[in-house]
Amino acid sequence: MVRHRSRPAASLEARLLKFAEEARAAANFIAPGPEQDQLLRKAIKAETLARAAERLSLAEDLSIG
Repeated sequence: MVRHRSRPAASLEARLLKFAEEARAAANFIAPGPEQDQLLRKAIKAETLARAAERLSLAEDLSIG
């Protein structure tokens, strides 16, 4: 059985930042409350993960060279 796998067009960091931006935009359109808080928390987590992934990729690049 052959697996047909493809790589995402954007980097992990870019995809996480796009998700965070979309979550923040969606949070602006709903009334304050638990749903808005949940979207904002997800945006913050995605931004944090993007920064961590960027640092890890930079550290990996430095250790290879």
